[in-house]
Amino acid sequence: MTITLNATHFTISPIRGNGSMYINGIRAIVGGAVLSAAALAVGAPAAGAGASVPCSGRALVKAIDNAASGATLYLTPGCRYVLNDLTGPLPAIDAPLTIRGGNSTIQRDPAADAFRLFTVNSDFNLDRVKLLGGDARTSPGGFGGAVAVNSGTTNLNRVFIRNNTATFSGGLGGVAGAVVNVSNSNIQNNTATRNGGGAANDGRMTFIDTVVNNNRAGEKGGGIASDGILVVTGSVVNDNTAGTVGGGVANIGPGTASIIRSIVNGNTANNAPGGIDNEGAPGAVTLTRSIVRGNTPTNCAPTFVQGCVH
Repeated sequence: MTITLNATHFTISPIRGNGSMYINGIRAIVGGAVLSAAALAVGAPAAGAGASVPCSGRALVKAIDNAASGATLYLTPGCRYVLNDLTGPLPAIDAPLTIRGGNSTIQRDPAADAFRLFTVNSDFNLDRVKLLGGDARTSPGGFGGAVAVNSGTTNLNRVFIRNNTATFSGGLGGVAGAVVNVSNSNIQNNTATRNGGGAANDGRMTFIDTVVNNNRAGEKGGGIASDGILVVTGSVVNDNTAGTVGGGVANIGPGTASIIRSIVNGNTANNAPGGIDNEGAPGAVTLTRSIVRGNTPTNCAPTFVQGCVH
């Protein structure tokens, strides 16, 4: 991959019993709240239709390996699927697949060899699951610690991506030609040694009602780095850190970024800007009813962003 109000933090307080939060009128879902319990209908095992997956890492590997094109896998609600050196990494998603998580967890054992969790080469849907501990630094391309999307359309809904590591895109990565849609999710505490601590995008990536926070990049884009098409709607990008520029978002030419009804706040970089690094032409980053303030050392640079407090 190539990719690498007064200035204070906003107060974010839960005001709904279901974990929903409102920040200056913008709805956000944070932390484990995106993973609240939900009833899931478990389909009877059938090729190409639906199959339940017993609660073990080995069973999950086998289920993905044996899944027919277009199949739906139902994870055991609340299960922790641990991947280690005995199970190995998950098989690549090479045919259309849907996984219903049921508030389960998929994680790499910290003692295991480094590997990413999901490598996606086809259409893929994933919901209601936590993805923890993936490490793609030695995986092909070195990107996407939790999820690396090489082709097709990937839809992630109510997914919690946390504590993953990669060279590029510590949590989530999409290459040129891939489409990644993230909704009602949280991308937190992921690390990239180079660009895109939380996520990195070469293709098209959208975030809706999602929180990207406390991620770190060694170079650009502590929260998100993109040289493709990036759309952020109703979301919060806060408290991310970059070693060089763009603590919140790095828009790297020829990329474009549309930030709509969202907040980019409290992000930090060693060099200006701390909020949005716009390396494209004027107009490459557009803000619509969004707030970009309270970032260190500045909010937007080097190319002018209309509506940003520079």
